[in-house]
Amino acid sequence: MKKNTGGYTPEKASFREYLGIFMGIKMPWLFIILIFAATIATTFAGLFLTMFTGDMVDAQGNVPTGQLVRFALGYAVMSVCLAGQTIFQGIASERINLGLRQKLWRKIVYTKQSCYDVDGGETLVSRVTTDCDFASKLLTTIVGFLSIAISLATYISSMYHLNVTIANYTMLLIPLSILIGWGYAKLKFLIAQKTQAMLARTTSYLAERTSNLALVKTSNAQELELRQGEANFQAQYEMQIKTGLMSAFYTALQTLYNIVSILIPFIAGAGFVAAGKMTAGEVVAFYGIAGSVGTYFTNVIDSVGTIRQANGALARVINTMKLPDEQNASGATVDEPDRDISFVDVDFGYGEEPVLHQVSCQIPKKKVTAVIGANGSGKTTLFRLIERLYDPRKGSIRFGEKDADSYDLHAWRKAFGVVAQGSPLLEGTVRENICYGCQRPVSEEELIKVARKARVYDFVSKLPEGFDTLVSPGGANFSGGQRQCIAIARAMMCAPDYLLLDEATSNLDAHSERAVMEALEELMRGRTTVIIAHSLATIRRADHVIVLREGQVEASGSPRQILEASGNYLSKVMNRKRPNMA
Repeated sequence: MKKNTGGYTPEKASFREYLGIFMGIKMPWLFIILIFAATIATTFAGLFLTMFTGDMVDAQGNVPTGQLVRFALGYAVMSVCLAGQTIFQGIASERINLGLRQKLWRKIVYTKQSCYDVDGGETLVSRVTTDCDFASKLLTTIVGFLSIAISLATYISSMYHLNVTIANYTMLLIPLSILIGWGYAKLKFLIAQKTQAMLARTTSYLAERTSNLALVKTSNAQELELRQGEANFQAQYEMQIKTGLMSAFYTALQTLYNIVSILIPFIAGAGFVAAGKMTAGEVVAFYGIAGSVGTYFTNVIDSVGTIRQANGALARVINTMKLPDEQNASGATVDEPDRDISFVDVDFGYGEEPVLHQVSCQIPKKKVTAVIGANGSGKTTLFRLIERLYDPRKGSIRFGEKDADSYDLHAWRKAFGVVAQGSPLLEGTVRENICYGCQRPVSEEELIKVARKARVYDFVSKLPEGFDTLVSPGGANFSGGQRQCIAIARAMMCAPDYLLLDEATSNLDAHSERAVMEALEELMRGRTTVIIAHSLATIRRADHVIVLREGQVEASGSPRQILEASGNYLSKVMNRKRPNMA
């Protein structure tokens, strides 16, 4: 059971890697250019209005009508540009986020299964939904930096044009800005790293527990889960408080900075006005320009912090992008006649401990092979290797005379149909679940034919919506036997050459098991079939049996040979009983 630990190891990514996540995303360059143009237009309109305010002070109310019209137009332009900047930035941001979510989801779908063994995949939910929200902040912030640079150059040159001495005093604030910016950016980065890690952990916890509420209730573990939930929520609360305190601290520094930037031009300007070296209007204009310069510098501080925050939050996305892909589009197609499948000295383990060791066995074509063994002997792992969800550490899996990995992965999996214990159903309709993965149009006649063979038609036809009945999460509105029959119909619809049945009739009542077995017999007819079996009835139907014990092949042969051999798993379980078998 997962526990909320206090330790935290931040995931890191370089700035170059951060930029790399935009590769392959269709960027909204038009809106980015419009953002930049609107920002620059706002800058010059603001400078015009500031200078005009100073002229009005010196004119003592005697302002020509033409200048007032230009003043009004300046305000109108600035208002339109500010509104446009907000709209364009919103659209550009959401398009970038959309592109990254699509790219990340594709990466997740095609990443090797072994990459999800550590966290079970639950934290990937927050990476797609939450972490991707930070994707657009880098580009819009870079655009902001460019416009700020132009704006600062324009406003600083205007300050020096008005008065060099006061401008020099004002520029002394720059080192203070850099110091504050560095500290703020560093703090924001660290808090963002921890916040995103905490959110991912909480999301993972909630996704796992809400999908297993029945287990929580039947185990009387509500109080335990309340405590664990409270621990996660408390950690989230503490991080939010830290984020709020950081923002408040930054706001206080920003206010202090603005106060100083106001005092300098008025205190120094008063002396220059008294000496007749500046007019009151020029002091007012200088004050307005200095205030804008101060605002731009605080924006620089905030932008640096935003970049570091986005970098920290997206580190998980970046590291997910580094995961190895399955080799999905290389190799030969599986369009040849059926072949035997052979394991040759295969070693495999999910961690350090081996699960399979020097496994060598053969699955004969056009036969039914039963794989038996105690729990933990490696039966399901054998299936996962056949499905090529994992690669052997040593040895090889062969299809006839060729290695399995020499075949195109998509074509390989298309040749195999899998029906597992408690086969999952996806949200959607019964029709969509049966046709899932078929990748071709399915007529109503074909759907009904397959549904009849899979023993699905009788219970689905009685539903008000028939095949268009919605499936609730996990298929909870169907019985275990009905879910298995729908899964069998799905395998039938794809018409695979090989079948992998992973305890497909386990945990079913006698009536459901009978219906499922009838459906399986229809599905198995004429196909190479591998069954993970526990019941003697299933073994009796097999032509070939493989006995696994502690990750090794203990015996293999016909059912009679296996039962008559001494000391193997099946013989011990059946107390050396020898039913009449071929």
